[in-house]
Amino acid sequence: MSQPIIEVKNVTKEFSAGGGFASKEIFRALNDISFKLCKGRTLALVGESGCGKSTCARLITKVHTPTNGDILFKGKNIADISSRKEVLDYRSRVQMVFQDPFGSLNPTLTIEHHLTRPLMIHKQVKSKAELPKKLEDLMNLIELPLSDLAKYPHQLSGGQRQRINLARAIAVGAEVILADEPTSMLDVSIRLGILNLMKEMKEKKGIGFLYITHDLATAHYIAEETAVMYRGRIVEWGDTRAILRNPTHPYTRLLISAVPDPDLPFHQLVDSEPNYSVSADKIRSLSLIDVGGYQQIGDNHFVANWEDNKEDVA
Repeated sequence: MSQPIIEVKNVTKEFSAGGGFASKEIFRALNDISFKLCKGRTLALVGESGCGKSTCARLITKVHTPTNGDILFKGKNIADISSRKEVLDYRSRVQMVFQDPFGSLNPTLTIEHHLTRPLMIHKQVKSKAELPKKLEDLMNLIELPLSDLAKYPHQLSGGQRQRINLARAIAVGAEVILADEPTSMLDVSIRLGILNLMKEMKEKKGIGFLYITHDLATAHYIAEETAVMYRGRIVEWGDTRAILRNPTHPYTRLLISAVPDPDLPFHQLVDSEPNYSVSADKIRSLSLIDVGGYQQIGDNHFVANWEDNKEDVA
């Protein structure tokens, strides 16, 4: 495999809370996180709300800085990207698509403005004469008619607005897109269209995706690799199909038992294993304990050690 576009190496992120007359406390949002994003591939970062998935994305986009560890972009530490020109170039290469397609677009501006502005700011066109062709190419890629350029965001559906957000990321020359729950606020009937568009962007443009989600079914559909997170730690990672067909960490099994998929043998897991919904609190408590080290389950399937991995978790 070629050099990863983004490599997160042993990253820890801590936030301080309190201060003044109150006692100051340290909250560890991420604990020794490592993963790689490669060209033309998708890594799904899966876990429940508050586990640190979005914090990973904010660190990669330089909204926050790591407390410890390094984040590399094509082998260069992003901590060394400091000049305005370097930061602008980096942020054109690493784009974020947010969960809310409604709040991501200015309601007072047309779709044409939303796509034209990033093209001009990031110098993706040499002159205004090139704009019509570039806009046409973008609209064709996201499968929306050219007439939508004259519309305002409120005149489009949620799915159409999310397509515009993806087009805006492409417009600035993105090589990596951090998609933070991009389909969770959309109707179920149109989620597949957005996922298919992301797959097309990955295959045609070679874009690497970090797909942040709590939905294992969509992760199974779009991601070659999956990392399961709980409370700031990655507890299981590797090939998506291997993880979903042979979940090993108790927390991964808990997630899978909560979101069954008829295309995968999840029902066998629920039938043959303890009642994970009843054992949920115990599983979460066990998963909080960092005992260090990991096991390799398959060619590309790893699981972090947990407290009583030799005992029944029921």
